[in-house]
Amino acid sequence: MDKSKNNYKYIIAVSSFILMAVAFSIVNSVNTILTAPVINARNFSIGEFSLLFTITAITVAICSPLVGSLLNKVNIKIIMSLSSILAGGGYMLYGLANNILSFYLIGVIVAIGMCGLTTIPISTMISDWFEPEKKGSIMGIVFAGIGTGTFFWMQIVSKFLERYNYRLAYFFLGAIVVIVSLPISLFIAKIPDDVMAKLKDSNNKSDKSKDKSYTFKDISKAPSFWTFSIGLLLMGISFAGIKQHIQPYLSVLGYSISFNANIGSTLAVTGLVANIVGGILFDKFKTKIVLYFMGTVSCISVIFLILAGNPIFAYLFTIFYGLTMCMSSIWPSYGVSRLFSNENYSVIFGFVNMFFILGTSIGPFLSGVIADTSFGYQASWVIYFFTTIIAYFLFIRSVNNH
Repeated sequence: MDKSKNNYKYIIAVSSFILMAVAFSIVNSVNTILTAPVINARNFSIGEFSLLFTITAITVAICSPLVGSLLNKVNIKIIMSLSSILAGGGYMLYGLANNILSFYLIGVIVAIGMCGLTTIPISTMISDWFEPEKKGSIMGIVFAGIGTGTFFWMQIVSKFLERYNYRLAYFFLGAIVVIVSLPISLFIAKIPDDVMAKLKDSNNKSDKSKDKSYTFKDISKAPSFWTFSIGLLLMGISFAGIKQHIQPYLSVLGYSISFNANIGSTLAVTGLVANIVGGILFDKFKTKIVLYFMGTVSCISVIFLILAGNPIFAYLFTIFYGLTMCMSSIWPSYGVSRLFSNENYSVIFGFVNMFFILGTSIGPFLSGVIADTSFGYQASWVIYFFTTIIAYFLFIRSVNNH
């Protein structure tokens, strides 16, 4: 690798971290703190407004394969620049919305923008720019931007809302997304020249390579593809089903708001560290060993969650669960790089990401439905315990079949 490319790849990594810390964190994490002000001001029900998050998740799931395919055919600068405008501009439009239908329609625009701006193009660039032995560590650092940005923007927005209304908050945050992400998309985002040359050559050829240049259709027929994708679906269900209901569950158990806040802060910090450490683990140890370790820790965390009526177990759950949060951010993108051809990376990742996002849209709804029954949250956690076991079994099997 020549010196200029070796230096530029770190510019790509830093820029990707910034995108995750700003655009991704604002749209996907900070949005939760704006829920109550919007509901109170517009007289929406919690169910009505919560449907917005389901709609955006489904939109991302549908668009993921399309974005992955376009990255093989269209300049990444064009895709990310247009997506920056859709994501940031759409977020600003939330400030003008007066009815729930408007929020839903704007949510679709924002979701399309985020799909073409963050996870898929960023993972593709990291995969293309970095050597296999460094991909896990770099992805861990880049996706640690989510926790960093969330912590930072939560503080900023909470103070902003004390002085101004939610409409101005949407305008302010949407403008920040455009101001930060558009220059990065236009002037920094880039696929290495040698990779672009291969893509152009591949698109111009009608015959298939005898080695790694399989088509997407060929790869989707492989057993490891489906075991990996279904594993991501199940992991998405259990991960999001737990994460989105930690605070409500603790409230049901009778804990105070301050205790819940402490749990949330501990989880954020633990997750931030876990992303960095998790990436290093994937680079330094065999993939199966890391999966066995993460699967075991995940199952133990669910057991602690079931026992969370005791404050000690509540904190133990937070630490153990936080340690596994790197799986939701690193494993989908790293797993594709580990199991499949880089020539088809963006296409494959776009498709498997659809499975994961579908899982994350199902999980919170499933938890809520079960919690409203006589079985309560405990039944949800038992289901997720077994779901987690199956998901990691499928991951390990996909590695074995590789």
